[in-house]
Amino acid sequence: MRLGFIGFGEAASAIAAGLAEEGLRDLYAYDVVCTPALTERAARCGVHLVASLAELATQADLVLSLVTASGALTVAREIAPHLQAGTLYADLNSCAPQVKAEIGQVITQLAPGVSYASVAVMSAVPPLRHRVPLVADGPGARRLREALAPYGMNIEVLEGPLGAAATLKMCRSVVLKGMEALFLEALLAAEKAGLTEQVLTSLNASFPDKPLGELGAYLLERHRLHAQRRADEMQEAAATLASLAIEPLVSAGAARRLRWSAERLTSLAKVSGTEPEMSSEDLQAGSYRTLLRWLSDARK
Repeated sequence: MRLGFIGFGEAASAIAAGLAEEGLRDLYAYDVVCTPALTERAARCGVHLVASLAELATQADLVLSLVTASGALTVAREIAPHLQAGTLYADLNSCAPQVKAEIGQVITQLAPGVSYASVAVMSAVPPLRHRVPLVADGPGARRLREALAPYGMNIEVLEGPLGAAATLKMCRSVVLKGMEALFLEALLAAEKAGLTEQVLTSLNASFPDKPLGELGAYLLERHRLHAQRRADEMQEAAATLASLAIEPLVSAGAARRLRWSAERLTSLAKVSGTEPEMSSEDLQAGSYRTLLRWLSDARK
């Protein structure tokens, strides 16, 4: 089996590293931004970087798309004419179910003979790498599980319409990303008032068996690292609720809050040329405190 990745960021490289350890050797990847760090990651995993989507399509008979929710449909349109009959194309991006269905239509129309699997990633990838829980639907779902389960991948096939797995993921995201937005907003205010630690301690005391303050700090750390992607996913989650005739009052607000933060972090990175550096005091206090300080100091 020859496996290709579209996009070779944190998730794809973590999955590739795990599969390489399991003995999968024919690994390829294409990323629109090829940095020295990405090249180094690929070399460590034994992944062959290719120069274009067209080249990836000729090299791989199983393609995993791991780009962004906003770019998933565009990437599918670009690579579809180059995919060879018999290829399996799996979209692992955090898209709303209607987008997953659109990608399926693109593959059907532009790549006859290619199987399509719509896949939802149900947990953070790096800790679990290739063993991260996946839920797949679509005509290629069972074939995907059969191809990758021998290498330790954890793939559940969900019966139902195309995009059912995405609906499952988006409903879950309403809760998790919604909590992320709530913690972000509450702790921005707490930090300004000098009460961040007291608020987190109080939350932990309210839920002694499940420290809620620790969860908040974890969510904000994940947000600091992946703000743009998480804002995109929450927007997709809100769109999913709307498609089900549920007005996304809370979800849409959470998406706006996450987008607000992502835009400020992007602006800071553009000004400094890189992510703002952490001071020793920041590291001691915790990176979520750094996030709150950066956002509070950012130009509006």
